[in-house]
Formats: sequence, structure tokens, C-alpha cells
Amino acid sequence: MKPCCLSDSQLSTLKREVQSLEEQLQADLEAEQSDKKAELSLVASSEVLDRAEAVNVAVGQQTVLSHIVQLEEEIIECRNALQRIEDGRYGCCGSCDEEIELNRLMANPVAILCVGCQSQYELHRTDNKAASF
Repeated sequence: MKPCCLSDSQLSTLKREVQSLEEQLQADLEAEQSDKKAELSLVASSEVLDRAEAVNVAVGQQTVLSHIVQLEEEIIECRNALQRIEDGRYGCCGSCDEEIELNRLMANPVAILCVGCQSQYELHRTDNKAASF
């Protein structure tokens, strides 16, 4: 692996960004989990009047659960980015090992792929989805 060319100042700034993002995501997750518990207790204490209402409740619960899973995945991405910073791997593409542009890291501090590899990944992912229909 070739060394990436981020200065100590840039790396420090990006580390703070990732830490701040992780803290915000953790707060959002805790709030979402609290809301979900309150919603579940409310649903348990009320009577469902008909099938349509039951479907609406189920869809709402699934939406909240999906959001919780998304937040948990984003927290893991932050932790992985912090680990890459500690290991000296931060800022290098996980696919081609080239440097990830500073502008990309500033826009998405948990990025693990350079723009070129990310484009290829998304193109293949889109092709695979289209082929599965």
C-alpha cells in the first residue's frame, strides 16, 4: 500500500468530521430507538380497528426499522473510517489503492473508494439489478 498524501492538519480535520458525524448519528439512532419503543407501547395499548389500519401500522414500523438499520450502518462506516485513520490507511482507495481526492473526503469523510472505483462499483451494481429483472 502506498502512503496517502494527506497532511497532518487535513487528517486531523477529517478525523474531527468523522467523529462529529458519528456522534450525530448515534444521537439520531438513540432518538429513533426511543421513538420506536414509544410507538410500540402505544400500538400495544390500542386496538386495531381494521386491516387497513393494521397495514398502515406495519408499514410505519418497517419504515422506522429500516431507518434504524441505516443509521447503524452509517455508524459502522464512521468507526471503520476512524480505524483506517489510526492504521494509516485513511484516504487510500480500498479497491485500486490510489489516493482518494481531498474534495471527495471533505464531502464524504467515510468514503472508501476513489471517484473512479465508486463509479465502477455503482455501474456494476446497476447492471446487476437490471439483469435480475
